[in-house]
Amino acid sequence: MNSTYRFAAIFAAAALLAGAPAQASWLHATSVGPIDWDGDQQQTEKFSKTVPLPKGGSLDLSNISGDIVITGGAGDQVVIDAVKRGKTAEDLKLVQIEVMTTASRVEVRTQYPRERRNVNVSVDFTVTVPRAAAVTVRTVSGNLNAVTIDGELMADSVSGDVTVKSASRLESARTVSGDVTVASAGSEGDISFASVSGDVKLSQIKARGIEANSVSGGVTLAEVTCDRARAKSVSGDIVFAGPLAKGGRYSLQSHSGNVTVYADGKAGFEVAAGTFSGDISSDLQLVSTFGGEGEGGQPGRKPKSGPGQRVRGTFGDGGAFLELNAFSGDVKITTKAPAAAIKK
Repeated sequence: MNSTYRFAAIFAAAALLAGAPAQASWLHATSVGPIDWDGDQQQTEKFSKTVPLPKGGSLDLSNISGDIVITGGAGDQVVIDAVKRGKTAEDLKLVQIEVMTTASRVEVRTQYPRERRNVNVSVDFTVTVPRAAAVTVRTVSGNLNAVTIDGELMADSVSGDVTVKSASRLESARTVSGDVTVASAGSEGDISFASVSGDVKLSQIKARGIEANSVSGGVTLAEVTCDRARAKSVSGDIVFAGPLAKGGRYSLQSHSGNVTVYADGKAGFEVAAGTFSGDISSDLQLVSTFGGEGEGGQPGRKPKSGPGQRVRGTFGDGGAFLELNAFSGDVKITTKAPAAAIKK
């Protein structure tokens, strides 16, 4: 990795954790040394606890090393099942799972001893919460999987994949090293998605605004409905497929990848597209106002392909605005059906 990408990765990782003081303090408070373990597991210990959580309550779960699966269900209880995995029984005893409750909140923490380092223990969690509960879940090293959560959901990992399915009030899904995969999610406001070293793959998302970023991965937005979308990648392709809202704004930018918009030809839009060393093309005929053929407002012409171009034009009533930029990739507007791969 060259210095440019190292800087981008460090900057993105810092930005990912910035603005979340609770998470930063949690990482500092639990900073020990279990993550260098090579995974040669020899001992296990199970943990189970069930606590009440009334309607309108929330769950806050923080882990250091291990996978987390959270599923929304019926009832008014939080069911916590965990498995500690380590090299020795002595190590397992040093790691404690703390469950703290109030009238409307359940907090789950994995605590490592402060006086010892290199405690080689990971903890895998399987948790069931009331479906309407708000959930905040964080881990340093491990995968996160959240399913059927109707309350507010925030899911963050430092090293691991983040997968969300069926979340009606999603706020964020982010990781530093891993993929972010989200299907069937929504929000009345904005949703943030981010990965430093991995792909961001979104499908069937409905929100007012979407922000999706990756440093060394692609960003795919399939069957996405929103008024605003901003997607950026340093070294990956960006794909957008979804209805364009009248008055909506969609900004897609990749440094060394292609930018592709799948348009149905029904919604009008204005587009400002640019590339330094790639091509610009459109299956839809644009009224070009800058660059390409048809300059000066001549209708019925497609933008001329070629590197180092900037094109500005309109299709239909120009109701939505597309800002599409690639430094060393192509910019393309196509009416062809999206490939099945982007719907996965």
